[in-house]
Amino acid sequence: MQFSTTIVLAALAAAARACSQCPHPGNFTGFVSKFAPNPNYCGTAVSDVSYSISVPATYYDPPDESPCDAPVNVTNICTGKVITAMVVGKCTTCAANDIQLTGAAISALGSPKIVEWTFD
Repeated sequence: MQFSTTIVLAALAAAARACSQCPHPGNFTGFVSKFAPNPNYCGTAVSDVSYSISVPATYYDPPDESPCDAPVNVTNICTGKVITAMVVGKCTTCAANDIQLTGAAISALGSPKIVEWTFD
């Protein structure tokens, strides 16, 4: 039963609305890790309780399409829990679609290892 519930939740997460007007449209799935957001690439002041995200450096290319301060919907694919985080960081060590979140954002999602995310 738990396996079928996980499949249903993953399907719901995959059906989440992706931004079609964004410079980087689509749904992305990757590993998540924690980062300390201050100071950050975007120069945004971030509190310890904010939901902030650092995306791979490739999303900053071309430079005129910087995702700084863009809202990103992040979904725990195992539970379906969704939060919205603001882009403040450029992760130079993240693989393709892996992201970094603040501790508050990770806790709110239930400490997942893999998430799905999309620009809002």
